Amino acid sequence: MANLNEVVSFIAKCSDEERKTIVDALNTQRRVANEVATKQLHIGARVKFTSSKGRGIIEGRVTKINKKSVKLDCDEHGRWTVSPNLLTLIK
Repeated sequence: MANLNEVVSFIAKCSDEERKTIVDALNTQRRVANEVATKQLHIGARVKFTSSKGRGIIEGRVTKINKKSVKLDCDEHGRWTVSPNLLTLIK
């Protein structure tokens, strides 16, 4: 994690314009990653993800694919809306 500390230190020293450029680059990278992940999915696909609410790994079926999110039916865990890059396709 030494590299991460260096990055944080570098960002702290940047001007506002340089920080804006960094944020734009990160947002572009996140958007592209979501698009790539979304293209691998289809309605009815079985997927899994790790819950941010401490419920561990949750499995479900894709019910709807939006531009920035995927809706899932996870049986006893209810319905979830998840970012596509957080999902793992179950073969």
